Amino acid sequence: MPETRIKGFEIDATLRPLPGLDLIAGFGYTVSEIKKFPTANVVGNEAPLISRYTLNLTANYRTPLTDSLDLTARVDYRRTGRTWFDVDNSTSRDPIDLVDTRLGFAGSNWSLTGFAQNLFDIKYNAEFSPGGFVFKARPRRYGVEASFNF
Repeated sequence: MPETRIKGFEIDATLRPLPGLDLIAGFGYTVSEIKKFPTANVVGNEAPLISRYTLNLTANYRTPLTDSLDLTARVDYRRTGRTWFDVDNSTSRDPIDLVDTRLGFAGSNWSLTGFAQNLFDIKYNAEFSPGGFVFKARPRRYGVEASFNF
């Protein structure tokens, strides 16, 4: 029966330097090790699909524009560390850096928000399957979300 040991920690903090502005940071670090496996030569390798670290930075700003209209702007930065895709540790993905954004307006019972995910259209592999099948991550996506509360 395969066995893996995973240890790590996470830390996060929020700072509000100005009214309506939140700066958020988070960091996670993981150490993984294959302890038992039917193929003995992989014992001691890192577990697949476990990133060594993640770093998240967010700036979120919300301010009233008028008595009945608010503006919200948000930028999220995410770095995901090296990730092994197989137990042999022969295939990995280098660290990736992604940025997502949102800009929106809200009234008392409605909102309209524009967004972009993977703003800089970073090309990277999201998954890898035995046999060399690679699954590409989603390209840049953008759109508009609207809501109305009755």
